[in-house]
Amino acid sequence: MSREPGWIRPPHWDDAQLEADRHIATATFVHQRIEDGPAAYADEFVRLRPIVQHLFDSTDNLASLQNSDAGDSAAVNAIRHLAAPPISADDLKTVIEVLVFEGDGLTAQDALVEVALSALDPIRVPWLRDSRYPESPEVETAIAWTTGVWASERTRIARRMEPSQRQEEAVAAALTAAGFREVDRPNEIHVLDALDRGCFCREVMVAGTKTDMPARLHDGRLLAIECKVSNSYTNSVKRLIRETGGKSARWQNAFGHQVVTAAVLAGVFKLKNLREAQDQHNVTVFWEHDLEQLAAFVKAAV
Repeated sequence: MSREPGWIRPPHWDDAQLEADRHIATATFVHQRIEDGPAAYADEFVRLRPIVQHLFDSTDNLASLQNSDAGDSAAVNAIRHLAAPPISADDLKTVIEVLVFEGDGLTAQDALVEVALSALDPIRVPWLRDSRYPESPEVETAIAWTTGVWASERTRIARRMEPSQRQEEAVAAALTAAGFREVDRPNEIHVLDALDRGCFCREVMVAGTKTDMPARLHDGRLLAIECKVSNSYTNSVKRLIRETGGKSARWQNAFGHQVVTAAVLAGVFKLKNLREAQDQHNVTVFWEHDLEQLAAFVKAAV
């Protein structure tokens, strides 16, 4: 890192280093998708199956859905995943509210049963379609099928949410290890002194635009850290160039060189986009798999 008058410059990586880190991040992403996904799905399946089993047992294999409880979130979630296709929680809530409001004396329980019966997958529960009692293999298949649909959905949601949460926790841990202190976020950072030197916080507006984790460097500058996880090359353009690059321009318009925009990256990125972010949008690139570089910079910026 070379020194300008009063301030140490953030790291600037050559193509060889960007390419090496890009390959590590991509390989990590592939490993997580191929090896971690089935294990996460299996864990969800084991956890959810008793809930689905209880729904079938308590409703005489769905023949008496009125015995389910509209106030039991677990039962309602199981019912949502009996539909073809599954009904989102928000959609089900809205439909029930409309039916109760506009229906002739319908209760929430009545509305739940009405929605459930109209949306049930007829291929999965053929005995209801045929108005007959089910055979044991049919019930077992329907229970496993419903559990699988539900487990897949939860795994997909977790796959989308958990990497970002994991990344933010890793960045916070790196800053803490570097001697920074996490503090309650101010209402907004419109002047740099809204955040004390040597401190960081989470998700706060900086000059009218949210940043994931701002840290006030000991030399007085603000390090605006964006945590970005990309699952495709197309997604990386949005995350890195449009979002982070756009924010960088806005923050520099507000604070000039007193703000350093950084992106902590994980997942799939193209070299040309990394180079563009760094060289054209003044975004300093760090990687989740090598946060020692982030710690080294914040320690040196005194």
